[in-house]
Amino acid sequence: MKRIVDVFTKDWSHEIVWTYVIELGDGLVPLEIEAFENEALRLAVEENRGNPEFMFAKARE
Repeated sequence: MKRIVDVFTKDWSHEIVWTYVIELGDGLVPLEIEAFENEALRLAVEENRGNPEFMFAKARE
């Protein structure tokens, strides 16, 4: 299953830091949206896009 996930800063502007297309699972079993958001945050931190304390992710529906 694929989801588009936006990563934002937590400051007053809620600026989009990055957008990811995340693919998880085999597509047969639905996954919680939180799994996609956590993976996007993990990637953002790994790519030095910001500190996880100051970012949050939202999957598009």
